[in-house]
Amino acid sequence: MTHRIDINVDTGEGYGRYRLGDDEAVIKYVTSANIATGFHGGDPVVMWNTVKYAKKYNVAVGAHPAFQDLRGFGRRVIRMDPDELKADILYQLGALDAFLKAEGIKMQHVKPHGALYMVVENDEAYAEAVVEAIRLYNPELIFFTEYNTVAWKKGKDAGLRVAAEAFPDLLYDSTGRWILERVKKPMDPTTVAKRAVNIAKNGVIETIDGKTIKIVANTICIHSDSPNAPEVARVVREELERNGVEVTSVGKIL
Repeated sequence: MTHRIDINVDTGEGYGRYRLGDDEAVIKYVTSANIATGFHGGDPVVMWNTVKYAKKYNVAVGAHPAFQDLRGFGRRVIRMDPDELKADILYQLGALDAFLKAEGIKMQHVKPHGALYMVVENDEAYAEAVVEAIRLYNPELIFFTEYNTVAWKKGKDAGLRVAAEAFPDLLYDSTGRWILERVKKPMDPTTVAKRAVNIAKNGVIETIDGKTIKIVANTICIHSDSPNAPEVARVVREELERNGVEVTSVGKIL
């Protein structure tokens, strides 16, 4: 049996004079880049430069839309009419796609950011709004979410390709929920790599209380805002390949 996995990274999240992580240094080790679309980070120059990095290293590109929350980095829930959310998602997809077209690249996927990611996994109205925006914009786009969530089911029902995502650089509790850190700390690359291999080959992950739970994933995320994210991404990719896992973009897996 051939094991395959996509490594994705949330990137392009700087804004103006503010930079968050070394985008180029981490993109070179992944296979899919989720590029911020201006609402939580990523101004036009940052978006365009990040697209160029992805092109340079032959990395597939997806949009990383969010609630309109620059101050809170997209980590605060904003209550709105689902049609307003649908419009916000379409707006952000179009913004990134302009730079992709300028560079001759096609958008591969959409992955919501931060609070939006968490809300659509459980809220039917918000999930439907995001899924419908993706379907209207381009039904060939792949939707990133966790396996068997409300968002997963809505995406499948709408006929989208849905990629199941896991987070080897985050801790999980015994219920299978990951624990969000407000400020990313340096990660031990070996530990993250071991968790990535277990996800890809064995479909399991160890929880914060020492249990082992099942997990389904086509793609694993490395967060670029960790101080040592490039090293983590490098070690994760090397360990996956050393253990016989084919690392490739999710578009080639689904």
